[in-house]
Amino acid sequence: MFKADNSIHAFVSSAPMLLSETLASSAAGDVVILDKNGAAITTGLIANGTLIQVVQKDADGNARMSPLVEFRGATGSTPVTRIEQQTDVTGIVPVANTRYTLRLNFKHNVELFSQQSDLHFFEYTTGDTVVASEVKANFVLQINLAEGVNKKVVASSVSDSAFKIVGSPQTWSLGLHADTMVSFDTTLVGFGAGTAVATGVGSAASPVVGSGSGKQVAELEWFAVGSAGAPYRNNAMPNNGDLISLNAVSTDTYDMASLDCIIPGPSHAVAGSGVGRCQIIIAIKSNATVYAALDTALGLTTVFAD
Repeated sequence: MFKADNSIHAFVSSAPMLLSETLASSAAGDVVILDKNGAAITTGLIANGTLIQVVQKDADGNARMSPLVEFRGATGSTPVTRIEQQTDVTGIVPVANTRYTLRLNFKHNVELFSQQSDLHFFEYTTGDTVVASEVKANFVLQINLAEGVNKKVVASSVSDSAFKIVGSPQTWSLGLHADTMVSFDTTLVGFGAGTAVATGVGSAASPVVGSGSGKQVAELEWFAVGSAGAPYRNNAMPNNGDLISLNAVSTDTYDMASLDCIIPGPSHAVAGSGVGRCQIIIAIKSNATVYAALDTALGLTTVFAD
């Protein structure tokens, strides 16, 4: 059996979470908080040091449980919107017989534990005559047709002298393709003094990952269930997430709380001294209903009651 020290446990629910529920009275998918005797914790703030256990029952009647832990407080967050990076190329001056060069350097590839560059060049040379929208239109077309680029960003016209480049959502498969966002630098050469690259005009200068997105919650749940929340068991096969029903929905957003807990005795679970730590994450579909009592119990302010 895995040790429970310094572990992470994630519980995801889209159903109402009633503090009056016990394991026996809860429905499939409900997340309940119990005291050391298995009774519901129903009123007021959970006192520091109270022994609690977080439990969730699946459709087959099986229960997944955190260790019995001492509650030491909680922090919470409501969803923060995810925003893709946007770069605005503005003030393009059309000049005859001029070579314009644009470089896109993608930086979101972190394979092999380093940010690796993925550099792409785009060029356009004007003739003896040039119309106002010519340079802009050509770069928009090139970027959107370029293999290896058009699945990462989309370029679109803003005006005759401006266009924007916006990151695109990336391929995601739970446990196979990690949740990533596109990040890139844009460099211009030969555009003239009247041209500027303005990163993040009215948008994100770099990707805003946000919080509470269904993909993030699904990955957290998959890891916590499959590897029992211990970093040194990451990438162990098989992953138990394949055998246990997972509840996170990638298209939903979630309110989240992180419970800081201590595992009582032995007092030296990892080293020669100290205590075993345990983090319990509770995620509930945002705006499913109002959970003022849950906020009160965990000492939070308008996290679940949003």
